[in-house]
Amino acid sequence: MAINTGYQGTGSEGAMGHARKAVEEARAFKESVASQAASFSRSIDLHGRVQRNPIAMVLAAAGVGYVLGGGLFSPFTARLLRYGVRIALIPILKSQLEAMAGDAHAAGEGAAGSTF
Repeated sequence: MAINTGYQGTGSEGAMGHARKAVEEARAFKESVASQAASFSRSIDLHGRVQRNPIAMVLAAAGVGYVLGGGLFSPFTARLLRYGVRIALIPILKSQLEAMAGDAHAAGEGAAGSTF
């Protein structure tokens, strides 16, 4: 099966014309990437963030380094996650239990004895 690449090998363009087009497209791509990178940099304002809150940026950089260094699936991370979930769930469960106890107490107010 023959593949038509569009290159004829003769005519006014030839191989040099195709090379010039490729170089022009590469330059246009480079300029586009550079302008997008500059726009992204302006929108993030990393330098300004570091000036305003350096400690938070150092902690963020350490966290990114920890994740990129493979620490995300380590036993230490699993232990931290387990403790974090416990600490976060205790107040939620406590408030839910208090709400249920309050509802049970309100429902049993007119009864002769305890509903528990």
